[in-house]
Amino acid sequence: MIEYYRGAYGANLLTRWHGSCLAKAFIPGGISVAIYFILHYLDQTPEDEVYLNHPYAVGVLVSSVSFLIIFRANYGYQRYWEACSAVHQLMSKWMDTAMFIGVFHLQSDHLKDMDPPNFFDYNDLNDLNLTRDRESTPPPLDEEFFNEMGSPTAASERSVETGLSHSDISSQLRRRRFEKSIHSTKNTTNGTSRDTLDRLHDLTRLFGPGRLDGGWGKVYPNDITGKPTATYYDIQKFGKDASRIPPSHPADKRGFASTKGGRTPSLFLQELAHLASLLCAVALTTLRNGLDDVESPLGVYTPGQKWPEVDAHYLSTDVRRQAYDQGPLMRTIRYLLGIDQTKHARTIYNAARPMLVIGGVSDNEIAFLQRARGPHAKTQLVWNWFSDLLIREHHAGTLGSVGPPIISRVIQFMSDGMLYYNHARKIMFTPFPFPHAQLSAFFVLMMLVAIPLLMVEYANEPWLGALLTFLTVTCLAGLHEVARELENPFRNAPNDVPLCTLLAFYNEALITMYSGHHPDAYWGESDIVKKWNREKSMNGVKKEGSQVVGLEIPTLSTESDSADEGGAAVKKLFDPLTDALPQCVDSLEELKRLIINQEAKIKDLQDRAQKKGIM
Repeated sequence: MIEYYRGAYGANLLTRWHGSCLAKAFIPGGISVAIYFILHYLDQTPEDEVYLNHPYAVGVLVSSVSFLIIFRANYGYQRYWEACSAVHQLMSKWMDTAMFIGVFHLQSDHLKDMDPPNFFDYNDLNDLNLTRDRESTPPPLDEEFFNEMGSPTAASERSVETGLSHSDISSQLRRRRFEKSIHSTKNTTNGTSRDTLDRLHDLTRLFGPGRLDGGWGKVYPNDITGKPTATYYDIQKFGKDASRIPPSHPADKRGFASTKGGRTPSLFLQELAHLASLLCAVALTTLRNGLDDVESPLGVYTPGQKWPEVDAHYLSTDVRRQAYDQGPLMRTIRYLLGIDQTKHARTIYNAARPMLVIGGVSDNEIAFLQRARGPHAKTQLVWNWFSDLLIREHHAGTLGSVGPPIISRVIQFMSDGMLYYNHARKIMFTPFPFPHAQLSAFFVLMMLVAIPLLMVEYANEPWLGALLTFLTVTCLAGLHEVARELENPFRNAPNDVPLCTLLAFYNEALITMYSGHHPDAYWGESDIVKKWNREKSMNGVKKEGSQVVGLEIPTLSTESDSADEGGAAVKKLFDPLTDALPQCVDSLEELKRLIINQEAKIKDLQDRAQKKGIM
């Protein structure tokens, strides 16, 4: 794919030759001009005798050929966009599958220790009129504000109203440009803002210090020191304040795949990311080259590496030497003549730009892929591996208590991805119908003679006839070349779909599975929750972790004939603690007194158990 930018009237686009259909069309345009001059200077027909009495005859031919070529160009454009859509859709479906499985894995029993608090268990917090705002309300920055700031009087009045001057607000906007950018550049900064520190003690916002390790530090302690460790975030470097301090810039380019925290990502997530990456890489490789007797290598993707070039024209020198066995001049000439997309040329080009897989590819995987015959079989083989991992781990409990209907929906996503892959295969395998392609090529060549003949008859000046001949033939031939370039968007470099770059985007998205939970999900450590827990404890409700455990009081009837049933219910409730309860309860007040006494005994037993290390 050729990247280009808007210039003055598009004049900057005229200097590009490699990949240009206009440059290709110059050749038949030049040939038609030569034919025009031959007809003009060799024509000895008297002026009163003409071949054509009216241009309508050739005009009908030109109109018919134009319709024929535009029809083909239109369908070539449709094939190109359908291929782009199919590739993005298959990657989207397989990405959804991998992400769902990764999220389900976080709910497994092995990772319960890293679970954030649930709003369901803290429903009473809704009575406190709290907010989950990440930042305080910004000052008004509407159009009226900036218009008023042009007047010194208005600026002064609005400054008193907001408490901020125009320079203060401008400074805030500049600071946000670098502090709140979603992209990391050499100018962006990472740090804990004043608003972040204030919100930790703000009793109107439900916001804790957060965990920049995604919760992995709560699961994986160091075997020697016992301190928490994570993957991409070094907790021990910052001590007890680790969750509040973002990593300094520049961060590790490997992102969530980094091991700076002393841990590697979850083994299951690593295997999941590898198979999802391998599935997409094999699928895109078979789209780019569906021949069994040519090499289609796979490579190793390193997280954080430079994005592959979208435009083959800007490949590095080493890659360009591998991708092309001719020099720049010969490569351009072969492209202009339309003989650069041979089987040998495509094989060399694809080998120089392999599809990259997270974790690489083992010899065993290559052996199985080579044994599978045909592009569809190779992709289906990796699809089976991916499905097998999902089903096995689901039965083993790796995906938590997710129900079978949800798992079947994930399988449906995988199936949808294979469906879109076959849509792309349809475009790649089935060329534009030969009869129409042949007809278009024939009449484009006929225009090289018909247009000069028309111009010889009706152009009074040779230079004007030559110019009109060149422009008309170049237009028709150019449209025909556009159709040919777009008909197979996976092979016609440099006007192909940038599969290598799309796969790199896909791989980096897969790596985000290693991030764990949302960093702001751990609001259970906020001051407002701690205060709420203390108040609940004073009211006789005990908190265990994030669960609120109360004493269940059975409903008793005041009728004398139901007293025995109530006493039996109370005895059943307290049997694990004592056998000294009476057989019946005479009144509700007596029941409350017994419950209070038993609560004190429960607390005493828990304290003794904790001292002995039982709990």
